[in-house]
Amino acid sequence: MQAAFPRNGKAPETRRTTLRDQALLWVLFETGMTASEICALRVADLDQPRGSLCVRGKGGKERLMPLGPTCLSHLRAYLKQMDPTTKKGLTSRKAGGDPLFGSKGKQPLTRNGVTMLFARFLQHAGIIEKALTHRILRHSFALRYLRAGGNPHG
Repeated sequence: MQAAFPRNGKAPETRRTTLRDQALLWVLFETGMTASEICALRVADLDQPRGSLCVRGKGGKERLMPLGPTCLSHLRAYLKQMDPTTKKGLTSRKAGGDPLFGSKGKQPLTRNGVTMLFARFLQHAGIIEKALTHRILRHSFALRYLRAGGNPHG
């Protein structure tokens, strides 16, 4: 996973983007969420004490997704740097209405934005296989779930 991230990016914006991308990858890997579900997440959907995300799926159905310690660590590092220094920004952030994964302009990432992130990851890692997308993490999650004894119908 490290191959996809710049090693010498010390600029604050580069660091913020790297932390966001690492957190996003861990969430996708550990939850099997779709790109649309990732894009719909808000800061308030993360329950840090319980280590879970409230995810809205098709039809507005909500489900709680548990997160592992590594994923939570990446999310906390990302959230820590994401707090703006202005009073207005802090109030908004505490209310939790901001997108969990946003663009530079603080707009929620789009499905196309997630696809473009993966294209950038592949380019940085030197991978030319075009079939590698965010969906591969969803499929990986499904396989791990079934191998661990999960119910394929539940």
